Amino acid sequence: MSAIATATGLLSLQARVVNPGGTTPAVLQRRLELVADAVSERYRGILNAPLMVHEGGSFSFQVTLENAPAGGLEGSARLVEMICELTLRLTPVRCHFALLRGAGSDFEPAFKEAREQRLFLVGSGFRGIDNHSITGAFAGIGVLLWGWTERQSQFVRALLREGVVAVEAGSGNQLRFVAERKRREIAAAFKVSPSVVTECLQAAQVKRFRYQVWAATDLLHRIVCGDA
Repeated sequence: MSAIATATGLLSLQARVVNPGGTTPAVLQRRLELVADAVSERYRGILNAPLMVHEGGSFSFQVTLENAPAGGLEGSARLVEMICELTLRLTPVRCHFALLRGAGSDFEPAFKEAREQRLFLVGSGFRGIDNHSITGAFAGIGVLLWGWTERQSQFVRALLREGVVAVEAGSGNQLRFVAERKRREIAAAFKVSPSVVTECLQAAQVKRFRYQVWAATDLLHRIVCGDA
């Protein structure tokens, strides 16, 4: 593990479509480009450059966690949420993710494991135990994200529009949950009854999702930024 990689919190990621959701290659490519533009804008604080979309249904990007205003913990939270945001925006299109330490470029071993084990995200280039810990932390998140319908994904994005976790102001490295939007606001935006929103979100197990994002954020920060 290099001192430079630890100090900067540099990570390289790639996503590859494994289920196009019934769209044609041209439509899929355009959708990836639109989503990449929107996500690049929202998470520009940690991105080293906008998401790069490749032909054939994949995109790649690099982040520096410690570029976030509150440092590596906030950067970790933003990265976890960014991966979830990409997945939610693309539903029903599904992607596998590979996460490498530093400026890595050999994503193939991670994607091979993701395909064989049907994993949402695979960590690679860390210590062996950390590779497995990162992969495991995202596994539960992936089960929920891949199990949501397009409507559930829309409601969850609306509910958590301001994020899932954030660094408590003046606390150093303490996380807090970000307040959810009111169900009635979401219902008004989608022109449905509040009961429809509540039932949909309960079925999506949003509370479990929030805790899983918290856990993945904390673990990623400890591993990448050296707080373990």
